[in-house]
Amino acid sequence: MKGQLWEGVLPGVLRALYVGRQTGILTFSRGDERRSVHFRRGNIVSADTNVAEGRMGEVLVKLGRLNPTDLERAGQIVVWDKKRLGVALVELGVLSEEGLEEAVATHVHDLLCQVFAWNEGFYEFDESDDLRTDGDVTLRFSTGELILQAARSVEDPDVVRYNLGDLNRVLALPADPLLRFQRISLTPVDGYLLSRVDGTLAAREVIQLIPLPVEEVQRSLFGLLSTGLIEFVGGPPKEPPAEAPAASRPKEEPAAASEAPAPPSTPEPPPPIVLQAEGAPSAAPPQEGEAAKEELPPLVLSFDPDPAAESPALPTPEGGGLAPKAVEALRVPVLEAHASLKSRSHFEVLGIPRQATDSQVREAYFRLAKQFHPDAHHDPALSDLRDKLEEIFSRLGEAYEVLRNPRIRAMYERELLRRDSVTSPSAGAVDPAQDAELAAESIKKAEDSIARDRYWEAIPLLESAIPRVQGPLKQQARILLARAYAKHPNWVKQGEELLLSVLRQDPRNAEAHLQLGLIFYSQELRSRALASFRRVLEIEPDNEEAIAYVGELDPDAPSGGDRGLLKRLFRRG
Repeated sequence: MKGQLWEGVLPGVLRALYVGRQTGILTFSRGDERRSVHFRRGNIVSADTNVAEGRMGEVLVKLGRLNPTDLERAGQIVVWDKKRLGVALVELGVLSEEGLEEAVATHVHDLLCQVFAWNEGFYEFDESDDLRTDGDVTLRFSTGELILQAARSVEDPDVVRYNLGDLNRVLALPADPLLRFQRISLTPVDGYLLSRVDGTLAAREVIQLIPLPVEEVQRSLFGLLSTGLIEFVGGPPKEPPAEAPAASRPKEEPAAASEAPAPPSTPEPPPPIVLQAEGAPSAAPPQEGEAAKEELPPLVLSFDPDPAAESPALPTPEGGGLAPKAVEALRVPVLEAHASLKSRSHFEVLGIPRQATDSQVREAYFRLAKQFHPDAHHDPALSDLRDKLEEIFSRLGEAYEVLRNPRIRAMYERELLRRDSVTSPSAGAVDPAQDAELAAESIKKAEDSIARDRYWEAIPLLESAIPRVQGPLKQQARILLARAYAKHPNWVKQGEELLLSVLRQDPRNAEAHLQLGLIFYSQELRSRALASFRRVLEIEPDNEEAIAYVGELDPDAPSGGDRGLLKRLFRRG
């Protein structure tokens, strides 16, 4: 993941790393200037820069939170003992553990503020398996909160407008629970803006509906887009309304001298939990080639007290932490859920019966996704549960993806019946390793069938095997099944949804992007197909099939003997 910082790019980059639960270092460069943000499983843990005045110690001194003498003493420990500055400050007693956390958060905030103000430069993400180092802390503020505060700090309206990109694109609330249930504190302007987003209005139309200064609304929109609480939907931008000729516009009656226009009133703060306008459409009309979108639960913006919630609620970062009883009430369910993950079926993980309807599956998933959202670990009392929350959240998503697809669910239910029969007292226990090996053989047979264009043979083999394998093999099987679905005119949409679920778990899966592009191409959705093929080339610049389709769909793209140039362009961007 790398490229140039042009308009609208930065919010999408940060959101992709968060949603993809990525671990690594995101570096921004402009000339000789370098600024880096360290991610661990989608959470920002620290920052770094080669600009002297932008380093953590200098930032703390500038803000009056550290005196120069203490910084000099800590700097000597850093040089002599090769320790991080935060560790040295704690050892000297200058900072407490809580103070170190606040210092790191302050540094990250300052660095993001600087980068958000750029209107040029480059970014590059270096993926790593683990970034654990001495001095890393679990920040009390979530990644979304840090990004939102940095976006709000951008004062230059031109920079904000630059990062918003095309305002004629339609806005919608996110479908991903990871984004919907973030731990973020919002302003009344944020809430008012969110209440106007219904999946049918373009950003320009939403801005015009709000009786506040345009620059203030745009800054709010910029922050919400950066955190993923709002997103642009697919499809072409809406055409801006043509301005009526002056002669045809109705004349306004002159106001009486004593009647000054009333200034727009500040909107009432929205309810703390639900920010969906009453009576507003709950979903956008289907885009070209898309099925109607399912109705989603109202957007939950922060873990504010919710009397209707079945699980304990967390306070916003200003709440001062959880009471001991609340901590225990949260810890016990997390520990119990994690301990039983491997032994439970998808139905048991979601807490629903096997005869549950589609709406019951969806309702259970969103309820549990809220309860076990990874952002809960940002409370210091729950920081040690970070990895367990990640595993629970991931398993909930896997269960939902299987049970929401009628065909895969049917095969999964048959597989459960088979397991029930072989694990009965008379049959003895099934060997998981042997079962996985048999499933892998089925996937190989299905791949051979697809190679011989016998897609009808591959579908039942793959549907039976997918619930029995894990990791890369499962992703490979799901892509193969999507290819098989796409060959049947009535199942193309299921193939598209399956590929999108793969990309939610693995955003850099080039084969999934390629197959999704082929589906869009077969449906003559040229712009969406082109975007998918370009994404393939960002990941695999030498992919000949993607190069060929980009050359066909984009008349301005290099072709023929210029393909080498196209590859080099995608390697740079």
